[in-house]
Amino acid sequence: MRVAAVCGFLVLLSASLSCPARAQDNYEIQVYGYETVEPRHTMIELHSNFTFQGSKTVENGLLPTNHQWHETIEITHGFTDWFETGFYIFTSTQNGQGWDWVGDHIRPRVRVPKKWNWPVGLSLSNEIGYQRRQFSTDTWTWEMRPIIDKQIGRWYLSFNPTLDRSFHGESVHRGVEFSPNAKVSLDLTRRIAGGLFTGTLSIKESRFLRISNSATTSRKKSLVVSSTTAPSVPQRIFFPRVSSNTKFFRPST
Repeated sequence: MRVAAVCGFLVLLSASLSCPARAQDNYEIQVYGYETVEPRHTMIELHSNFTFQGSKTVENGLLPTNHQWHETIEITHGFTDWFETGFYIFTSTQNGQGWDWVGDHIRPRVRVPKKWNWPVGLSLSNEIGYQRRQFSTDTWTWEMRPIIDKQIGRWYLSFNPTLDRSFHGESVHRGVEFSPNAKVSLDLTRRIAGGLFTGTLSIKESRFLRISNSATTSRKKSLVVSSTTAPSVPQRIFFPRVSSNTKFFRPST
């Protein structure tokens, strides 16, 4: 098996129009590409991040975030060449708090098959789920995420214009809200790529380092190191974080 290593430096910026990206929150942060998992294959990913400095008291019923560690397990199964379903298990641990289950989300996604030969990749993701009140002011949420991407030579472009809706919690009265999420990257060499992410990541201003380690059993391994500043409202608290993603494909039986 040929394994190619890819190392990239990414700068992530967050622009908040009106709300946080509820479905991803600070447990799983990414801009999606249009491709889905191969039929009869299952992909398992681990998303991790650690809060070095955060709130130290209960605020609005939310548990303190200082030195809080988030681990999210994402399990995605490909059913056809145009349909997959992902399932998320959100967890959190903190000194003196123990390990807690935060909630679960399910995310079916469809895409335009490659054989249609469209000029851009196009898919549609719908994510709905529950998170406990002590971790989120909105307990039942829905996210609809169209995904448009294109590889142009060495350049890769992805745009995820996202609609969010809270069904139970403080944001219900806001109705459907919009947030832009985009990625631009350049293949500097066959093994090095650099890029820019934009999106809505958090309701607080955040500064953190994110280290992502991604591996597949099929073709490649990748390492991504990124530095993030995520300004938004209403609070201004700095949360340095270190996070990692590990994923692999395993054929289903």
